Amino acid sequence: MGIPGLLRWIAGGLIVLILVGAGVAYVLARPYAQIGGTYLAKQICSCVFDTGRSDASCRAEFEPDIDKFQVTIHHGVHPGHSVVRTRLFIFTSAAKYTEGYGCTVVK
Repeated sequence: MGIPGLLRWIAGGLIVLILVGAGVAYVLARPYAQIGGTYLAKQICSCVFDTGRSDASCRAEFEPDIDKFQVTIHHGVHPGHSVVRTRLFIFTSAAKYTEGYGCTVVK
């Protein structure tokens, strides 16, 4: 085995280590991202739809943490069809407003 063969083994080993590291990071980060996103979706949903405050007012309440998330507030055509979705990288969460019941976590 010459130098080119050895370099191929080293490159293959590095690729395997990177893939394993990414998998471990995903497994370790997922619960924290889901908890944060779900909490944020529920709180913003309650702030906007239960209390009737503006989107900007509710977003300002959670600064600077909200800047890490992509937050989408969907005002439904019908009163009970409104949803708040949060996203942090590949992790998503949502809370749905149902008239008479308030906001509940849906994902």
